[in-house]
Amino acid sequence: MSLAPTATNMKFKFPAFIPLDDASIEFALEEARVVCGEIGDGNWIDDANQTLGTMYYAAHLLQVSLMRAQSGSGLVVASESTPELSITYRDPGMPKINEVIDLTMTEYGVRFMGLVRSNFPAVLTVNSAVKM
Repeated sequence: MSLAPTATNMKFKFPAFIPLDDASIEFALEEARVVCGEIGDGNWIDDANQTLGTMYYAAHLLQVSLMRAQSGSGLVVASESTPELSITYRDPGMPKINEVIDLTMTEYGVRFMGLVRSNFPAVLTVNSAVKM
């Protein structure tokens, strides 16, 4: 069984998060563990995939927070143009109770989705009816 990732692990794997305080990173990891489960619970192909999935999901949460903070408005930048410097913002909104978070907003979210697809492939059932 592997150990759960820490803020130190996150800063080593994702240097963009080095300036963040450990408490913010640990909170993102805590949220990621709710989604991904505790390392070693047996739901993923192996502990390495689950650890990486947890880290990618936490990185996605952190990156979205950084994107909102950098805009100064709580919104994310939708487009930028130059030389006139025109910036357009959009509000990605918060996910509704029956919707998932938009994982395509960051490269980390896209990588997380790839891991989920390889660890939890779709299952097709054909001719499942039982004849008596």
